[in-house]
Amino acid sequence: RLARQTSALPPPASRVVEEVVSTDAALATPIAEEMAADPVWYTPSYWFPADIWEGSVELGINGSTGNSESFSMKAGGKAKRKTEFSILEMDIAYVKTNTNSVLTQHNAIMNGKVEWPFADSPWSMFAKLYGEYDEFQAYDVRLAFNAGFGYRWFETDISKLTTRLGAGWSREFGGPQDQFVPEAVMGLDYERQISKRQKFSLTSDYFPDWGDFSNYRIVTSASWQLLLDEEHNLSLKVGAIDRYDSTPNGAKPNDVNYSIVLLWEL
Repeated sequence: RLARQTSALPPPASRVVEEVVSTDAALATPIAEEMAADPVWYTPSYWFPADIWEGSVELGINGSTGNSESFSMKAGGKAKRKTEFSILEMDIAYVKTNTNSVLTQHNAIMNGKVEWPFADSPWSMFAKLYGEYDEFQAYDVRLAFNAGFGYRWFETDISKLTTRLGAGWSREFGGPQDQFVPEAVMGLDYERQISKRQKFSLTSDYFPDWGDFSNYRIVTSASWQLLLDEEHNLSLKVGAIDRYDSTPNGAKPNDVNYSIVLLWEL
């Protein structure tokens, strides 16, 4: 009779706790898996999923002190979103230099481009926006917009070449020629993976004035990257941006920004 009463007693408290913990863990596992599969709105992966987005940031500084004081900074970033129907690319570069407490260089350049590739064809459509601020130019801000068609000559794991042809306009706000200027655009993009750790890139655009082809602009950027740390996607980048304007309004027609920076791919 005593044995029967003992068997009727409730299980020990430790056993009950173990069962509750194991049940909670079993319920939490699918919830965690669901959250990992579907990121919530306040996480970066919700807005920038890694399967379609890629980007990088770069920073370089240079300075001296003693008989002369100087400080120069170059910062920038890139972002790219690629889907089956479109390719969005954005980049920005900012440069500022002080020498003996005097500002000697201060400019920013922004590019944004959307490309719509045609299915099973090397052809595509594009729209491109260009913005430029330079404290040492005759204008405050220059904006340019153009659209047209692009053609992909080749694309392999090693190299890629694309050209484009279109039309648009530009305007120099706050300058002596503060008006819309119709322009044509002819450009190219070239990339080559020199080796596992080295890459070369070149982009150039030619903007002639529709009303007078002797008035034109050329914007060219080139860079060479060397992968330093594969685990952390850290590279050394040597680059240059050349801006030529045949109508500089009293300033020099050619401006070249060159830099050596550290680049981190996200």
